[in-house]
Parts: sequence; structure tokens; C-alpha cells
Amino acid sequence: MANFVMQTSSNGEGQMLRICAAVNAALRGETANTGKFTLTTNQSSITIQDQRCRAGRLALLIPLDAESASLTGWLSDMTRDEMTFSFTSAPATDCKFGWVIVGD
Repeated sequence: MANFVMQTSSNGEGQMLRICAAVNAALRGETANTGKFTLTTNQSSITIQDQRCRAGRLALLIPLDAESASLTGWLSDMTRDEMTFSFTSAPATDCKFGWVIVGD
């Protein structure tokens, strides 16, 4: 799990240990920038509300089952606090996906 460190002008030993723990967690990939969703039958797009979304960031779509892997999907919009994934066709059964947000 990601470790957030309060921004402060303190450079005491405790603050340095918190910064080291946060950096080490990020290097292990614990950056808290992932999520999951289910695309339901006959749904060809989904909008996800997340405060980490904003213009300039990207999101990668990860199929989590065989039916999901057969769909073609893309990030069709990313604005402040939400993103939308669109698909060329709606699935015949529910499909599970993961996503990762990257960028500044």
C-alpha cells in the first residue's frame, strides 16, 4: 500500500524515515494508481469516477478474463476526476478489467 508523507519543512529523523518508507513502497510498485471494473452485458462504454484522473494523464486497460481479452477497448476521455473507456462492441457476458493511471 502506498505511503503518503506529509509535506512539511521538518527534516527530523522521523520525517526522513517516512520519506524513505514512501520511496521504497513506490519502488516496489505500491503506488495506489490501479482499479477494477466490470463491463456488463450490452454496455459499450464505462465512466469511472476517480480523483486521480485529470487531463494529461493516461490509463491503461487490462483484460482480466478471456471474454474481456476478446474486446477492443480504449481510453476515450480523461477529465478532472473521471475517465471513460469505450469499446467497439458490447460484450455478450460480463467482462472484468483492471486499469492503471500513469503520468503527471
